[in-house]
Amino acid sequence: MDKVRIGFIGCGGIAQYHFGHLEKIDEAEVVAVCDLIAEKAETASERFDATPYIRYEEMLKAEELDAVYVCVEPSAHTGMEFAVIEKGCHIFVEKPVALDLDYAGRVRDAIAEKALISGVGFQCRYAETLPRVKAWLAGQDIGMVAGFRLGGMPKVWWWRRKETSGGQVAEMSIHNFDLCRYLFGEVKAVQAMARRGIMTEVENYDTDDASSVTMMFESGVVCTYFSGCFSNGIGKSGMEVYTKKGKLEYSIGGAFKIIEPNLVIDGKAGNDYGQEEDDAFIDAVLTNDQSLVMSPYADAVKTLELVLGANESMDNGGKLVTLGQ
Repeated sequence: MDKVRIGFIGCGGIAQYHFGHLEKIDEAEVVAVCDLIAEKAETASERFDATPYIRYEEMLKAEELDAVYVCVEPSAHTGMEFAVIEKGCHIFVEKPVALDLDYAGRVRDAIAEKALISGVGFQCRYAETLPRVKAWLAGQDIGMVAGFRLGGMPKVWWWRRKETSGGQVAEMSIHNFDLCRYLFGEVKAVQAMARRGIMTEVENYDTDDASSVTMMFESGVVCTYFSGCFSNGIGKSGMEVYTKKGKLEYSIGGAFKIIEPNLVIDGKAGNDYGQEEDDAFIDAVLTNDQSLVMSPYADAVKTLELVLGANESMDNGGKLVTLGQ
């Protein structure tokens, strides 16, 4: 194919993020957009001269599509992926891919059965400095990892309710946890604690204000990540890795510092890694080459299992949760 005809399910904030990238890709053509809020669908349709829909079922029935982006809130994954797969469209799903691990597993298996290209919105994997950092870590004996995802609370209505967002770890810190998997391998067990009572001024809020999650990796690495959504004005997102020979400081934006006894290396990502994420997905669809995508759906399900395991531990007083069972 010369063009990838694309449909969107969901036209909110994260869809706008992808819209900006797809406008720069000559081979990408957004031809249909869908949102339960008609005004959002109409606005998006005007941007691309695309056909607007309120229901994704109608869009999938009426349109000839090569790929579909699913950009809905975490709790809204209620069957649209299966409809997209049944139509034979390649699929890009924003993170977290669901809040139900069984649901995500069935989507993963359906994608594999149809041999479709898939992608998930873990754009931080595309930071150009990440291969350099991973190569340095490969030659190190890692002792421990400490990380932070500290900042304010997103203002969208669904984020403040754990039943609709999954909480900060599952919806926001999931980027950091996914990078940990990418750098250190698979997690075999997780243990977490959380607290509430700080965000008393926010109405209809019931998610965790702060949490501490300890991950035990199959490699033997132990990592503890601290998340908080109570801080306005003071933010931090990244990790510090301590090894026998030195230290790595890595921020989620791709900046890093490697410190050894007689050497300091500073680096900063200069690429638009969100753009590269969408470039890679479109190229993968055009060439039918899944290997171009750094975060396929099947891999993203493993990150989902990790953050849902952390939530399970938080909800059960710090119980140790074994993964991969």
